[in-house]
Amino acid sequence: MSNSALSCMRVISPNRNSPRNHVIDTITIHCVVGQTSVEWICNEFSRSSKGASCNYGIGVDGRICTIVDECDRSWCTSSASNDNRAITIECASDAFYPYAINASVWKSLIELCADICRRNNIKQLKWVDNKALIGQVSVQNMTAHRWFDNKSCPGDYIFNRLGQIQKEVNQKLGVTSVDTAFKSYQAQVNADDGLNCRTSPINGQVIKTYPDGTVFVISKENGNWGYTGEGWVCLDYVNKIASAKDPSTKEEIIMDGKQFAKLWNEMRKAWQDNDASGYSEEARKWAIDSGLIAGTGKLGNGEPNYAWADMLTREQLVTVLFRYAQMIGKA
Repeated sequence: MSNSALSCMRVISPNRNSPRNHVIDTITIHCVVGQTSVEWICNEFSRSSKGASCNYGIGVDGRICTIVDECDRSWCTSSASNDNRAITIECASDAFYPYAINASVWKSLIELCADICRRNNIKQLKWVDNKALIGQVSVQNMTAHRWFDNKSCPGDYIFNRLGQIQKEVNQKLGVTSVDTAFKSYQAQVNADDGLNCRTSPINGQVIKTYPDGTVFVISKENGNWGYTGEGWVCLDYVNKIASAKDPSTKEEIIMDGKQFAKLWNEMRKAWQDNDASGYSEEARKWAIDSGLIAGTGKLGNGEPNYAWADMLTREQLVTVLFRYAQMIGKA
């Protein structure tokens, strides 16, 4: 069992079990929580008092080091079972949420994962984001430290991009997987400062910025990135609305959580001011005309009686609002 030729340094940690007791069939990616060098990573994990190690480390400049040979089990994931079957990789990252890694680390990580797969007969990486599938490598052969201990590792930046890492590594391995079940859908930007649209996922050039609330169609996905027809956007900052092929879905009636909260607050204020009649008149008329609820006859001037108390109790109103919130995915 060989080590990766991509490694530029080898400092073996005493924190290991030799040999590992399971064939290598899994990859577990971690974050160091610090933009550190490979020298620092080697020194840190080679201290016996550290009580931890990893197979590989990637420094802030993208250089790779070997800390535990692949034939041995590292002490990295708070799980002997996982570490015996996995190659563990520590990546230099920001020391603050979401613990992002830079482009150099990302590039080396993809190359290293592909190299590990080639040498260990792992045909492709598989990520489903399902803790219940640990060990079922025919379905999922990537794991996360947070699944085995009360930790945030590998940080949300890496964790939310494990699907993209899977796809980029598989491209290096020559695996082309087409998700025939994918359907285009409408999405709406949910970011106060707007959302950048890039020429490619992650590090592509910014083409434009979509204002908060913009609606577009996502026609394909790459990890947690979606293509809008103009470029790629991070799906962490959009709300999925409906199937883009659904002719009954119209952009002008789409309501996101912010709009719903605004209308809710307006309604509450009307109640508190004890004068809901003006605010609700149009809605009450619509409710009777549409048959949703029944009025109580005519007023003296012949107009329909739209009196609030005669038509709709607050219990009924809350029920209607709750059903609507369920419909748009906000309840």
